[in-house]
Amino acid sequence: MMIKVLIVDDEPKLREGLRALIPWEQLGFTVVATAANGLQALEKYHIHYPELIVVDIRMPGMDGLELIGELRNEGSTSHVLILSGHADFDYAKRAIGYRIDGYLLKPVNEEEMISLLEELRETIDREDRFSRWNEEEPTRNRESLLRALLQPSADESGEDDPGKQAAALGLAPDRVEVVLIELLAPAHATEDEERKIIAAVEQHFAGSEDRLFFTLPPYIGLLLKEPLQDGLCREHLMEELAGLICPCGFNFTAAAGGAVPRPGEAAESFNKARELLRRAFFYRKGIMITADPSGMLLSGSGEADTEQGTDAESRLLLAVETGSRAAIEPLVQAVSAELIASGGEEQQIKDTFVRILSTVLARLEPVYPEIRNNTAKHFPPIGELYQSRYLEDLQEQSVAFLAEIAGQMTSGVKGNEIKKITELIQRRYNENLKLETLSELFSYNSAYLGKMFKNTTGEYFNTYLDKVRIEKAKEFLAQGMKVYEVAEKVGYMNSDYFNAKFRKYVGTSPSSFRKNN
Repeated sequence: MMIKVLIVDDEPKLREGLRALIPWEQLGFTVVATAANGLQALEKYHIHYPELIVVDIRMPGMDGLELIGELRNEGSTSHVLILSGHADFDYAKRAIGYRIDGYLLKPVNEEEMISLLEELRETIDREDRFSRWNEEEPTRNRESLLRALLQPSADESGEDDPGKQAAALGLAPDRVEVVLIELLAPAHATEDEERKIIAAVEQHFAGSEDRLFFTLPPYIGLLLKEPLQDGLCREHLMEELAGLICPCGFNFTAAAGGAVPRPGEAAESFNKARELLRRAFFYRKGIMITADPSGMLLSGSGEADTEQGTDAESRLLLAVETGSRAAIEPLVQAVSAELIASGGEEQQIKDTFVRILSTVLARLEPVYPEIRNNTAKHFPPIGELYQSRYLEDLQEQSVAFLAEIAGQMTSGVKGNEIKKITELIQRRYNENLKLETLSELFSYNSAYLGKMFKNTTGEYFNTYLDKVRIEKAKEFLAQGMKVYEVAEKVGYMNSDYFNAKFRKYVGTSPSSFRKNN
């Protein structure tokens, strides 16, 4: 900010000469007005309130000393540089009682004046900082007390006693609650933009007697003298915060730590709110997070059924591969629910979905080479799933991604279910394929789908699957692979069972077939 200057001298040439001679702007000053005598100077002073007055000692009417005396009587703290001739120097010394910053003899020496102005600039800057410090002192003191109250130290001297801090803040011995807010910056947001939002929120709550604003990076927050009574109160506060934060392009999450019986226990509410924010991923978007589990998108309860969760994941892969788009969303939710029930944390859940999506592409790309390129045109890289702030977002992104892939299946038209199944068996013969699972994906009764399959292929589902497996087994045995290796490779975990099936369809044992081929 430029320092405003008023030049006062009865000689026009000197006034304009000073304005032109000194590089005011480069030195951090700006000449806002000039005056020919003290009376004019008083008028100009009350218009511009300059921080620096450069004034001649002798002028007609009100001279320089009289002007300075009048300004000091009014309480002016403006800095003053006096201009005087050699004959007036002793007279000018009388001005020392008016707190003068310097004397300059006419004609003014440019270097001398610049030197004085540079010193003055440092002095005025220092005063400005000190003034702001004093103005902010009450706020800083309150902020320090709030921080100490919310994050008490292990000091045993009693100086950090939460009760004393609460009393110093003027908090009555009643219930309080802490609300913590985490700002979510958009891409390419600057620190300056974030500071402006924090300042806007602070200013908004500055006049409130019941809601004390504080910053505890990476959070900002409110200490509520009247805890939030119900969901409607929380909703209203969320709307209030959204009106301050969202217009600037930022988003936020907020958590209420719950009421505590007295201000001295505010740290408990703060710690609870902080822990809730750390688990914001699992809660519905747009709500104020509380300890109430009903706000969670999914909640884990009871024993985790690992087999069922694994089955949900395999069915999800089958749903995509068979183009069964309607089955994708409930299966994504089933996988999420299983992960949460088994105690999965945010990172593990993201890892799982990234793996599922990568597996889908890896399974289908050999058969449908265009899959990856087509999907890339509609969606960002799979790795961006890691940037999801909420499970809700992760699920929506995963469903959209998988549904897009399912829609690209060449046999994705209704009525081609049997063709989809036979193609699937040719590719996934080594997996635990079940007619019941496929019937669910296609929304058919399993008996009806089995009948459709028999009428179309001439074989029952399990028979068709066995025959495909045995044909693949013959290929592997002919390549010299060991019998137990082939059994596992084509989907039979029991070698004896494989032997029986092989004899049934080939008429000889796998070992004999291998020896003769």
